[in-house]
Amino acid sequence: MQKVTMWTVGICLLALVLLVTSCQCGAPATTSEPAPPTLTMTYYESAEHGFSIEYPEGWAQQSHGAATGFQFQFNDPEGSFSVGVSVDYRAEEIGLADAVSEGKGYMELSPQFEMFSEGNVTIGEGISGYEMIGKGDIGAGKVEKFRYLIMVREKQVLWVGVSGEPDQFDEQKQLVDTILDSFRLLSTYTFVPPPPSPGGTYTSAEHGFSITYPAGWTEATTGQYDEIVDLRAEGGIPEIMVRAWTEETTLDEAASKLKEQFSEHIGNYEFLSEGEITLDDGTPAYEIVFNGTMSGYFLTCKYVIVIREADGFLLMGLSLPGSFERDEPVLDKVIGSFHLE
Repeated sequence: MQKVTMWTVGICLLALVLLVTSCQCGAPATTSEPAPPTLTMTYYESAEHGFSIEYPEGWAQQSHGAATGFQFQFNDPEGSFSVGVSVDYRAEEIGLADAVSEGKGYMELSPQFEMFSEGNVTIGEGISGYEMIGKGDIGAGKVEKFRYLIMVREKQVLWVGVSGEPDQFDEQKQLVDTILDSFRLLSTYTFVPPPPSPGGTYTSAEHGFSITYPAGWTEATTGQYDEIVDLRAEGGIPEIMVRAWTEETTLDEAASKLKEQFSEHIGNYEFLSEGEITLDDGTPAYEIVFNGTMSGYFLTCKYVIVIREADGFLLMGLSLPGSFERDEPVLDKVIGSFHLE
């Protein structure tokens, strides 16, 4: 195991976990109408997911994905604006009203959320959807103004929008309009969602442990912050990440040091409970349950520390406050299955 201390493990991230490599970006195109005369746009097309969009030349592009959800993001060099396209695949077709209700439910949990206007709209070449304009900390770690459009196509739920610093957002209305009006739904797309996960047991021979997860959950890893595996339900929440470090310590010492780091990494945190617990196989562990804002999201988390000589493990269970009570039994079941080989 790479020697690191517990404090390089990190606290909590909600980033998506698999880099999407199959989408194609075209070369920079000439200025598109109704773009401002001096603005050169870059054309981006995803044949796999069936859409295209244009964004200003020189902006950085990122794409991330999991088993049934993908996100494409374009950021300006100054970090003042970002353009996002999110594609979510469902097992069954979903209506626009249901997709909007789900989306608003998550957004309303964002810190300082405020909706300015919303309603049915048509953009681009007759694309119908539901538009929401408002502000809040929707994942950037700061309050931004946003304009998002939600669309549905068969089993796809698509979000496209622009967010940025509130003052600059209002000043750049023409830029926002240009980006959103460039969005197109392609006539075909090739992505076929994988069948639902049957669940299973993840085993790490390198780190000497196993953990079991239920049907519908998937396993992945970013490899960041010494993360070993990321287990998550369909839709991303609830989620459990397993991370490791090397350091001689006890359960009480590790818990104390971990809590000391909260003020640096977690906003508005509140400890709900803590204490020693026992995993299913009798292994002693220490559990900390708390609310806090991480990466712009207000979450309820259950952290469990396990120590084996100089090897430490942190199991990070995540849920939304409104659904934690419902999700806690499955979080407990997965965490309880953690077994040192």
